[in-house]
Amino acid sequence: MKVNVREIEALRSAALRLDEAPSPEKTGLIWGRLYTRCAGTPAAGPAFGLLYEGEGYEACWPLLPGQPIADGLRERTTETGWYAAAIHEGGYDRLRETFVEILEKWLPHSGFRRREGPLLERYLIDPRDAAEADLRTEACVPVAPDPIE
Repeated sequence: MKVNVREIEALRSAALRLDEAPSPEKTGLIWGRLYTRCAGTPAAGPAFGLLYEGEGYEACWPLLPGQPIADGLRERTTETGWYAAAIHEGGYDRLRETFVEILEKWLPHSGFRRREGPLLERYLIDPRDAAEADLRTEACVPVAPDPIE
């Protein structure tokens, strides 16, 4: 797996939050609701998810500057920062494995450390338009340089 470290600019979005441990069924439901509420709203880039340590997940629809937020959604803006990113190929049921590989295999030998913030899942291919095997998701872990002591 190839991991790249790059800066990702702040992303403004309309979001729906799941305040419990995410499961495929629950995240699928929240994404269905988000797609329905954002129907006809142009996206400023790939839709993305934010996975919080412990519990919590947000499904996010990226908005253009000044674009209003649909009723029932909240505004969410991520912070600009450095991320270790790798492309996950295939279904979302194994996306966690890609994050584990970044966090447990790549990160300890990378010269970076994990910084605060949610894990970021950028859905490069819309699941409504592709077969599961064709899905591509950018798995992004917030990082900062690890100072040498």
